[in-house]
Amino acid sequence: MDGAAAVVSEEISQVPLRDAKTAPLMERLERLLREAAEVEVELSRAEGTIGGLPHYSVIEGRAHALGRRLSQEAQRRQMREASASQPLTAKCPGCGTRCELRPFSRVVNSVDGPVELQELVGDCPCCRRSFFPAAGDVGI
Repeated sequence: MDGAAAVVSEEISQVPLRDAKTAPLMERLERLLREAAEVEVELSRAEGTIGGLPHYSVIEGRAHALGRRLSQEAQRRQMREASASQPLTAKCPGCGTRCELRPFSRVVNSVDGPVELQELVGDCPCCRRSFFPAAGDVGI
């Protein structure tokens, strides 16, 4: 686990479970993570990737691949929700004309691999340029 992943893992595990809203969500997350790990083990055995007594690096590699897939899915979901909460119009950064926004998908290369993200894009009829109003706000 790299440093950034360790910090995030520590932050997640330190969330107080006393909160009535977060406790059931944390319990659900823990249950789903255990289930995903169980399915990964069954799948790796069924595929023949892991058989007998494998070298630990093989087990670790499969676990990291599963973690990357989870990360990519979480990124997709977070961006989809962020996009859905944005206003449907924005000012063009070039000329200030108010433009309608439409959904747009693009691939972003995250540290865990490529992720197809849903964003809003504006097409300015005056400047004839496209712009992503939320891109600067969300760090991409």
